[in-house]
Amino acid sequence: MKNLIIIPARKNSKRIKNKNLTKVLKRPLIYWTIDYAKKLSKKKFDTVVTSDCKKIEMICKKEKTFFLHRPKKLSGDFVSMHDVIFHAFNALKNSYKYIVLLQPTSPLRKFNLVNES
Repeated sequence: MKNLIIIPARKNSKRIKNKNLTKVLKRPLIYWTIDYAKKLSKKKFDTVVTSDCKKIEMICKKEKTFFLHRPKKLSGDFVSMHDVIFHAFNALKNSYKYIVLLQPTSPLRKFNLVNES
């Protein structure tokens, strides 16, 4: 049975405009989390980026990562992460043993973090 990595990356932020697209070491912040997920995917992980942003969708296409359009009702300031995860899980219509949430705003993680968890 596979595992699922969900990367939530909505377009607007309360404090920093387009923070998931902010450049870190010449790449958008979201890139580093997608790259980390791709390395893990060799170990039976499906990866989905859920967002309402066209630029993030283009990055996902370039990086060959599945993109799930997040509806406007799940993209506001007061939407719970639970609702975002539930939406992604239901949209994929697969069974997963584990679900891992990787937030783009935490790009500095040890490679074995997920396996150790």
